Amino acid sequence: MSKQKTVLFLESSKNMGGQEWQLLQQMQNLQAQGYRCVLLCHPQARIAQQAQERQLETVYLSFRNSAHLPTIVGIRRAIKTYQPQACICHSGHDANNLSIACLLMPHRPKIIRSRTYYTNDKKKALQALLPLDVLMVPSHFMQTQIQKQFPSKRVEVVYPGVDFAKLDAQTDADLPEALTDWLAQHPNANVVMQVGMFRREKGHHIVLEAIAQLLKMRPNTVYVMAGGGKSDALTAQIERLDLQDKVWMGELRAIAPALRRADVMVMPSLLEPLGMVQIEALGLAVPVIVSNVGGIPETVTHQQTGLIVDDMNPAAWAQAIDYALSHLVSMKQWALAGQAQVRQQFSPEHTTDRLLQLLDV
Repeated sequence: MSKQKTVLFLESSKNMGGQEWQLLQQMQNLQAQGYRCVLLCHPQARIAQQAQERQLETVYLSFRNSAHLPTIVGIRRAIKTYQPQACICHSGHDANNLSIACLLMPHRPKIIRSRTYYTNDKKKALQALLPLDVLMVPSHFMQTQIQKQFPSKRVEVVYPGVDFAKLDAQTDADLPEALTDWLAQHPNANVVMQVGMFRREKGHHIVLEAIAQLLKMRPNTVYVMAGGGKSDALTAQIERLDLQDKVWMGELRAIAPALRRADVMVMPSLLEPLGMVQIEALGLAVPVIVSNVGGIPETVTHQQTGLIVDDMNPAAWAQAIDYALSHLVSMKQWALAGQAQVRQQFSPEHTTDRLLQLLDV
């Protein structure tokens, strides 16, 4: 009888974001394929509770920073105990600690580091020396950027998996009362929606200027900004443009019920390794308008599954939104084509198949 293959996952972050949800999904899907998956995390991390709820095996370590001796000792002990085929980590701290833990091991596991972002095209000398067998990135755009930084490393694309079944189940959930009441005040409006953190690289400021221009032609247009973070600058811009009655800004616990109320979802990002919201929107057959930035064009095909805007100026976005609202039938047809595409391209099963390839090669 062959020995069960094991994979260790390292996650030092105490927060719970997209990266952590992807990790849990990967663990569950690999377990379904017969792997033993073990999570190494901080006992107070939010992912620890989520792992327990899913009955995933967990080892607690004191994760603090790079070259943290107690963490290194704990990782080395876990490797000797579980004898994993591979270890998968995400942060630079985790990669450093894992690499040190594997020093002088006669038969170390394969080390796979996931990189979901990039900073610049300069090589980082220390990271280039780490014994990383594979750098796993979420888009071909990222593959190009990371390969420039680390030309000697193997860089592989593994698209993130989206739980479309969960997304479907959320579509009938209630909207926040504040948003429901606000939309009721605009019963026949065209709803332009954006979902994303209130950070400048997400491009809200561009769409606000575009909406101000568009209202001269389409006074029955409203803009829903669903997200979190510092919003002072955006609030000031809304007031300067006199858009208080045309813009709703707030947080949502689930995006699916909001997306189904949108006539079009916009994503004017200035920087985006891949992006997820446009994938989720297309997964629900919601028309999308996106920027021609980073990995986004890998998810949307212009005038086949959505609209891609090349220019990052308000006039171009006003024109694109006006076109979309004037051609809602075509936009819906493109969105339906996009739905079929993303549900295959970004399915959890497809992601699992790619992971299995990396583990076996």
